[in-house]
Amino acid sequence: MTSPGSNLKVKVSVHDETLQGAVVGETSMTAPGAAWTLLQQTNIDLLPVHDGDTLSVQAVVQGTTGMAWFDDIELIDQLPLPISTFLLYPNYKGYLWGDGPQTIRLEVAIPNPTNSTISATLQAEGGGTVATINQPAQTDQELDFDGSALAPGSYLVNTTLLDAMGNVAGSYATYRITKVDNTFRSTLINYIDSDNFLVRDGQKRFVWGVYDRWSTRRCVQCTFTTETGYLQIPGFDGLTTVQNYADTLLNAEMNILPFAGVNLTPSENQLTPWLEAVNGVGVGHLQIVNNWVSGNPARPDWAVNLSDSQLWKMLTSTQAGQPGDLGYYTYDEPTADEIPTVLGQWPSLSSGDPSGVLFGTLSRVSQVFRWRDMADVMSCDPYPVGNVPDLDDIAYGATTSPPMVRTTIWTRQAVQQSHSSRAVWMVLQLFDLHNQFPTYAQMRTQAYKAIINGATGILWWGFVSQQGIEYEWDVLGNQQPYFDFKMLSHEILALEPILVSQPRPDLLNSVSNPNVEFLVKASSNPIQTAVFTSNFTEVPLGSVSFSLSSTSPQHSVTVYGEGRTLPVINGVFTDSFNGYDVHVYLVQ
Repeated sequence: MTSPGSNLKVKVSVHDETLQGAVVGETSMTAPGAAWTLLQQTNIDLLPVHDGDTLSVQAVVQGTTGMAWFDDIELIDQLPLPISTFLLYPNYKGYLWGDGPQTIRLEVAIPNPTNSTISATLQAEGGGTVATINQPAQTDQELDFDGSALAPGSYLVNTTLLDAMGNVAGSYATYRITKVDNTFRSTLINYIDSDNFLVRDGQKRFVWGVYDRWSTRRCVQCTFTTETGYLQIPGFDGLTTVQNYADTLLNAEMNILPFAGVNLTPSENQLTPWLEAVNGVGVGHLQIVNNWVSGNPARPDWAVNLSDSQLWKMLTSTQAGQPGDLGYYTYDEPTADEIPTVLGQWPSLSSGDPSGVLFGTLSRVSQVFRWRDMADVMSCDPYPVGNVPDLDDIAYGATTSPPMVRTTIWTRQAVQQSHSSRAVWMVLQLFDLHNQFPTYAQMRTQAYKAIINGATGILWWGFVSQQGIEYEWDVLGNQQPYFDFKMLSHEILALEPILVSQPRPDLLNSVSNPNVEFLVKASSNPIQTAVFTSNFTEVPLGSVSFSLSSTSPQHSVTVYGEGRTLPVINGVFTDSFNGYDVHVYLVQ
């Protein structure tokens, strides 16, 4: 509390003293007044790299007049659930494909497994139990059900924790599994395959997209009821916006404005013409929907007389089945208290549009585990350029700006916290932050670091008017970012057949320096090994040796996009790396 008449504001912050006192979490700055006021911040999540660090608590006061008192400051361990379950497979809306893997896989975590038992059941929805698993609880375990004999239909999976007396000590939410035949899957415009890559129109794709938002420089709140209007919106380099999408080989976009309030009423249907326009250049649309909930000030004005469920049903009935449909953008850098709202949209959007991929992104990679049941695709937005090293960057050795290691860490954590069982489309930086727009080299580093660490797609923020390519081009007169992005797009998408192939770690025996992160894949036409590499650190690395296996081609190495070749001597080639450098080696 503060003394009467004071102008003081206060907060409480937690710091990691092991890492230069960096802020771990804090309450909001508050003017409490002359009565005791509770300040509380929950969901302060730290990555495992901080285990064992020393934390401190600081009381912060701002203002010039009066006194402030703090009392009963506590750090309280926020205990995990007694049982936490995650559906590893099926990995897309619970669909068990008839010709895909038939094992239903669950990851189950028990913080205190002593003298406890896990009971898991698989039952037909509205019917009897099909299978049961009972086993002693462990801290982490995988439970599997064989789904090969299941008839097409809907099934429910439940997991329960029993104490030593057989009493229920906890249970996790029910998962719905739907076994479907190939006919159903063939009707889907989009789905996520068992290897976490998007399949669109029957073709496996590496997602390559942008965020967009139109300003008065391109278009004034332009929404149209005909495709022609959208096709005429100006863009860059003498092209229209839709032509820019084609020029940069995009296959996905998410438009913030004006589509946050796009009209769906039959007489004013502004969405369908946009879907037609972008589909004409092979692009799928992610419809922003995180604001389409009661109480949100940006909820569409035209929907004032509709309930949320009616609004969501109208949206899916308009977008589902359209060739330009990719899915729905359900959350944008949310806080954990928004989980119930996002989860509430899931049933309507998923059942109303089985082809509609549910996607959102986080600003805090430490919280991916809290959101992995909320979307079909995981994502974070690291944004290193223009930033100084933060708590996690420093813990991983970053000391200078920009901390490009962040893209590695965040991608890796998005994959790990979803147990490599969800698609990961990272949102990478294509905008000015603190007067620094990413150079071509920085764009390239971000992209390959994401790919190496498990991203199956990338969305760039973006073409947008505020600080993005549009601002650079039209306001600052800087055309280079567009051409840099176009060049990178052509470089990356030329590798798409390799990118969507399965990893081939067997083709590389060893890498001499453990600070080189790498991903090995292969192509069959022509036969070649592709080794994607990056220096994890900001420190240059000299003479790194790569030893190829006997099953890999060993004739020559081309350093992709760099105009260099390297000799292969006795199955080994050698190269050097600047700080955070990326190299892609094509071995034939």
